[in-house]
Formats: sequence, structure tokens, C-alpha cells
Amino acid sequence: MDKSENNSANNLVDWKTEIQKPEASKYWLAAIIESAEDAVISKTLDGIITTWNVGAERIFGYTAEQAIGMPVTMLIPSNHPDEEPRILAKIRSGKRVEHYETVRVRKDGTLVDISLSVSPIRDDDNRIIGASKIARDITDRKRAEETLREQAEIIETVNRLGQTLAAELDLHKLVQAVTDAATSISDAQFGSFFYNVLDEKGESYMLYTLSGVPKEMFEHFPMPRNTEIFSPTFKGEGTVLLTDVKKDPHYGKNSPYYGMPKGHLPVVSYLAVPVISRSGEVYGGIFLGHPEAAVFTERDARIVEGIAAQAAVAMDNARLYEAAQKARTSAERAAQQAEESSRLKEEFLATISHELRTPLNAILGWARMLRLGKIEVDAVPKALDTIERNAQAQAQLIEDLLDVSRIVSGKLRMDVRPIDPTSFTEAAIEAVRPAAEARGVRIVKIMDTGAISVPGDPVRLQQVVWNLLSNAVKFTPKGGKVQVQLERVNSHIEIAVADTGQGIPDEFIPHVFDRFRQADQTVSRQHGGMGLGLAIVKHLVEMHGGTVSAKSGGKDQGATFVVRLPVSPVYHFDETEGRIHPGAQHLFTPMDHGDRLDELKILVVDDERDTRDLLKVALSECGAEVTIAASADEGFELLIANHPDVLISDIGLRTQDGYEFIRRVRALPAEKGGKIPAVALTAYARVEDRLKALRAGYEMHVPKPVELSELVAVILSLVRRGKRSQS
Repeated sequence: MDKSENNSANNLVDWKTEIQKPEASKYWLAAIIESAEDAVISKTLDGIITTWNVGAERIFGYTAEQAIGMPVTMLIPSNHPDEEPRILAKIRSGKRVEHYETVRVRKDGTLVDISLSVSPIRDDDNRIIGASKIARDITDRKRAEETLREQAEIIETVNRLGQTLAAELDLHKLVQAVTDAATSISDAQFGSFFYNVLDEKGESYMLYTLSGVPKEMFEHFPMPRNTEIFSPTFKGEGTVLLTDVKKDPHYGKNSPYYGMPKGHLPVVSYLAVPVISRSGEVYGGIFLGHPEAAVFTERDARIVEGIAAQAAVAMDNARLYEAAQKARTSAERAAQQAEESSRLKEEFLATISHELRTPLNAILGWARMLRLGKIEVDAVPKALDTIERNAQAQAQLIEDLLDVSRIVSGKLRMDVRPIDPTSFTEAAIEAVRPAAEARGVRIVKIMDTGAISVPGDPVRLQQVVWNLLSNAVKFTPKGGKVQVQLERVNSHIEIAVADTGQGIPDEFIPHVFDRFRQADQTVSRQHGGMGLGLAIVKHLVEMHGGTVSAKSGGKDQGATFVVRLPVSPVYHFDETEGRIHPGAQHLFTPMDHGDRLDELKILVVDDERDTRDLLKVALSECGAEVTIAASADEGFELLIANHPDVLISDIGLRTQDGYEFIRRVRALPAEKGGKIPAVALTAYARVEDRLKALRAGYEMHVPKPVELSELVAVILSLVRRGKRSQS
């Protein structure tokens, strides 16, 4: 051993000797404790702190002077009251507490996650006199673990969502899954997904789902509109992330709420992400909220954007699937309709062949027998009678076919005129009566309309009633009854044909007016016919502006058909003959009321000659000076030239309609007629038609047909109103 090695060995021996001295080991231990990163604390068995190192000061915020002599419970949260007694109980029994993870309170009141080890302190006699605690700050580790846990949950949620979206083709279930996932991942208290869907007509409307709250909480609120807050999302402009929605400059600027509706969810933190398809169409948006501020982060926004992208792809697929389903359903329906149409066509051809050949057989048979002279003289009238009857039946069948052809092609012509409904109804009854008597069926008629008329073709309306009566007689057994009732109900007449026959099955009622459809289409059916009569009835009634309906109590309960036709004034002036239609004096005369229009100048604008003539004669009889015009341009010129007191105009004018006409009039100066009281007298009688007329500039909207007394009252009301406004 050389000299240097000998010196080192001697120094090591000196160091060991030195630290083995009691006072030296105490200094070394104190130095180690003070330099430790962890908190090293000692306490009595009563929990009073006796030592406090620099690590404890760093972790808990108290200095040694502040901590020593204080109870250690000042570091324990109030919701952990039993923790310190349990630890001290173990120490008194001589046991250690190893790496116990818990929470402690710093001086500033914040919580800190720690890992705690506690050991008993013994004196020279091996008695336990206190405890030493080593506390390690594990906040960073806990935060890292929480982050990892959250990320794992997010990954699991996103993966689970992806699997759901890949398998789900029901749009509503898909959207609910997206809403739930976005709400969960972002820690939103409530989430929603407002999205557009297409109805059967291809029109878009909005639906929504909710997560975190029951749907009932939102059902009384209106759908989000394109307000300044919602607009960027519904327009697909990008993500909106707000720490406090109420402090955003775009908030509260839209009526009627200027903020959130009363009772709305308490949204403060706000995150909205649009869902945009591959084609650029905005399907809707994911909306997330929380009642506390600054809950959502940029990271939340990026994650929800990823969910929105997945949702868009899934919604694309769901729509494609839905479109394919609709196309398949439509194709199946079309195939069924084609099959049904083909079946009906075959049945109709079989029926028409039978119906046309049956009378032809009788005609040819009897004609040949007459030609061959094989009929006794006494039987000749019967033969001729049979031939004539079957020829008429065949002619009627052919006429029905021609009528259907004219209806389908739009070439059916009608000679419309005011007509007394009693006349064509009774004519139809008399035409059917011989057949009814031959079958032993009684026809009862009830006529209760008074003097009234309907606009229509008398031949076609008689055909309507004749078809209904013929049908009723055909299906009513011997001894039965057919009742015809004609009455006025408000502004229309009703013709009801009721029988006591075999009735109509419930399942056939919706098809009773279909062409070529019969309840009994078997070869062995009891009653003839091609199934065209009721279809013709429906078309003819609708061409007259009316409706027809059918009802039945079921098998053997009879059937009732009701025709409703609008009533019109029958006062009709024929310039070519210079006469008034018979019956007009009973209905539409100025003598029916005491109001007069003396010295009033009235301008009537209507492109229907009959209406112009009717109004001219009727209002003239009331004392008015009436000028008529056949077009808007002619009416405009007469208005400026004659300065009338009242304007009555139709809406459905040719070239320029009544709306545009009144706008031209209202654009005139007052002295040239711009303020003239104006009445819209029109067949456009819906509520929206009335509103449109009033908005265009008319003071009154009077639907056709109108009683003269009502029209006179309207005119006088407008004139009086004008005088009051001038005074």
C-alpha cells in the first residue's frame, strides 16, 4: 500500500468514527430531512406538529413557525373527519401506514393529492411517543392518470360511437347516439342535435334530439331560428365556442325574446358544431351547453368536430339507405298498381264484352226470327219491344264509355246556365220510374228548396241523378224503397239518394267512385253494368264545383249517396232576347229589401258576360247608374273617364288579374279615382284569397255566389265609410 492509499483509508476510518457520535448523526439526519423534496413531519400522539421541513412548507404553504405546535388536522379536509383518528390508532398499536393516498388542504384552501407514509416514533425505552409522516405530492401523477383515463374513455366512446354509426341506418337513432356521445365526451350538462329531414314531397323540416335532460323540457320552445347566435352553425360557417354566451356581442339581438325564452335551459358555456355532408349540405348542428362559464375547451371543440364528421358520413349513408328504401317501396307500389291496373283492365274487358254482347244477342236473335217469319203475329210487338229496349241499353253503355273518354281527355263540354234543381231531379225520377215499378221498387221524393237555382248543365245534372237512381233501383230488391231528397243547406243544395238495398262493404267505400271498379266483380255477379256510372257521377259533380259522397251501414243496410252543388243567383239577363230568366223575379230582385243605390255610380269589371249583365240589371233596378267593363284595361279607362263612386271587380280577369288591376287603381291620385271604394266579387273564396284581396287594395271581399241584398249592403257600407272618413 503506497502513501496516498494509506491516507484515504485513514480518512474513511475517521469519517465513520465521527458520524457514529450521537450528536453528529443527529446533524446528518436533520440535513437529510431538510433537503428532502417530500414533506417530513413529526407529531405527538395527540396530533400536534413537532417538526416541519422545507418540503412540507413547499407542499402545504405553511412555514415551520406557523405549523409547529398546531394540530395536524388543519391539513385534513372537513369531509375526512375520521381519517386522523384511524391513523393515530394504528400508530399507537405499533403499525405503519404505507403509501396511503389521500387529499390534504393547503394554506390557501386548495386541495393537494398526496401519498402518505406514517411510522411510529419510539424513545430509548421503546415506547411509542409520536409519529413521523412522509407526504409526497402526487398531483402531477394524478393529473396524468386522470388525463389518461379521460383519453381512454374518449377513445372508447368514439370507438363505440363509430361502431354504432357504422351499423345504424335509422336516422333518428343515429342522431340520438351522436348527441349522447358529444354530451358525454365534452362534459356538457345538456346537449342537442337539431337536424333537417326531408318529407315525402322532398321539403325540408327540422327535428331535434336531447341528451342530459328530458325532451319535455324543450317541447314548449320554438325551433332555433337563424338568429345571430345560431346562424353560423345552420349556415355551416364553423364551430362556435363561447365561455359565456350571454357576454357574446351576438347574444340577445333577436325578437321576441332578446335572449333565452323564459324557462329555457340555463346555458352559459356554449359549444356548437355544424354537421356538413360530403356535398356541402348542412344537415344540422350539435349544440352543447353548461350552466357554468368556461367549461368547454379547444380540445373539446376538436373532439366534437370529429364526432360531427362521423355523424355527417353516417347521415349520408342513412339518407342513401332511406332513399333506396323509398325507391324500393315506390317500385313495389308501382308494380302492385300496375298489377292491379292490369287485373282491373282484364276484368273490365271481360265485363264490357259481356255487357255489350248481352243486349246484342237479344237484338240479333229477335231480328233474325222476324226476318225468317218464324214469329206469330201476336208476338211481333213483344219482339220489337225487346229489340228497342236492348238497343237503348246498349246505346247507354256506349254513351257511358264515350263520356269516360271525354272526361279523361278533357273534351267533355257543358252548357252551363242557371237551372232549377227541382226540374232536372224530377226529370231523372220520371225517367227511372218505369224501371223501378217493373222491379217492384217504390220511389219517394222529398223536395224542399223553394225558389232557387244552381249553375249547371241541365242534361248533365239530370244524368247525375239518373245514374244514382238507376244504381239504387238496380241494387234494391222487390218491395224496397228508394228515397230522393232535395234541400238547401246554407250556400249549397243537397240531393240525397238513399235505398234499402244490399248496401256497400266498408272496404269498398273508398273505391266506390273509381272507374271500372265494382264490389262484385265475379263472373257470377247478380247485377250487370261496367262500373262507370258512379265514376261519371263524380266527374260531372266536380265539374259543377260540387262534391259527392257515399255511405252505407254495411251488408243489407242500404246505401246513401249525397250530391252537393253550390247555389248561385238565377237572375239572368239575355241581351239577345231582352228578357229575364223565368224565376228570377222570385229570387234576385231589389224589391226583396228596402235598401236603394239611387244616384250612385258603380263600375263593374268582369270578363264573364253573364255576370256583367246580371250585375248591371240587378244594381240598376236598385237605382244605381252602372257601367260595365270586360277587362282590366277597359275598366281602368272607364274609371278615369267616369269617376264612379264604387268599383266592383272580379279577381280572375284575363290578361291582367284583379289584384294587379286594383294596384294600378291605388297608384292613381285621389282626384282620378285612386281612393275609390272597391269590392272584390270573386269565386276565389278561401281565407287566403280574402287576405290577398284586402292586401292588394280592396276594402271588401265578397265570394260568389252572392245574394243581391248582401251586395247592396256591402256597397252602402263602403259608401258610408267613405263619407265618414272625408268628414
